[in-house]
Amino acid sequence: MRWFGATLLGLFVALGLHGTVAATEVVHFNSAVLDAANRQNNDAVEAGFPIWGHLSRPEGDGPFPAIVLMHGCGGLQQAHFDWASMLDELGYATLVLDSFRPRSVIRVCTSDHRPTSPAQRALDAYGALAFLQQLPDIDQDRIGLIGWSHGGIAALEAVNKKGISRQFTNGFRAAATFYPYCIPDRDFEIPVLILIGESDDWTPPDLCRQLAERDQQSDFLELVTYPGAFHGFDNTDFSTGFFVSGASGGRHWLQYDQAAHRDSAERITDFLARHLGGR
Repeated sequence: MRWFGATLLGLFVALGLHGTVAATEVVHFNSAVLDAANRQNNDAVEAGFPIWGHLSRPEGDGPFPAIVLMHGCGGLQQAHFDWASMLDELGYATLVLDSFRPRSVIRVCTSDHRPTSPAQRALDAYGALAFLQQLPDIDQDRIGLIGWSHGGIAALEAVNKKGISRQFTNGFRAAATFYPYCIPDRDFEIPVLILIGESDDWTPPDLCRQLAERDQQSDFLELVTYPGAFHGFDNTDFSTGFFVSGASGGRHWLQYDQAAHRDSAERITDFLARHLGGR
């Protein structure tokens, strides 16, 4: 068993979480639709597009708090389902959103003109939110969002109070992001957690520091940086480390970091417990 599985087992035992998790099902829904004014300002965003995701629930009776999970530029990976399993054991229903394959997209890491933008994916997130809110065993007032890299950018876009979140009255209650590209002029009205490596050469941690400094007055944003950690630090498939191609001919290093992964699991657990509550 990998160290992370053993760590989670210890965490589950400590919390008294011994139950099994219900099977995952593929569910279908549409991305959210912008109102007329916002559609005029977002011509490149395709609203109401049919997409799907992988939904699983904890054992027992609801209503459950729920988390929407958004993958990075490389599409769905096993790491996202590992996180979903952890969250299910902690008492959350999870919806692992697939923004790419419904659009016949495999990955967007090397594209300067991305066919599925973070703005588009923010609408995917709200489509997932609307789908979850109509399920009888989901607590519609306790739904959070987690995004990785490109999905982290989309998650921050979704909860930016200057953006499309203004048209959704019953939105996400908290958002956590792994190594997103931070745009410093964003503002938030819900709790936001950013986890990023100090050595990340793809999504600069300095931009996230600038964002955190701007947010000091509101106290909504929590930034955690990991010394020596790179992009993808929570993905065990990146254990040996390797370069990947990015946009505009760039090359970026991906590598797993055991200490950062362990700490991020603890911080995600605490963050969600504080702002959404688990089992």
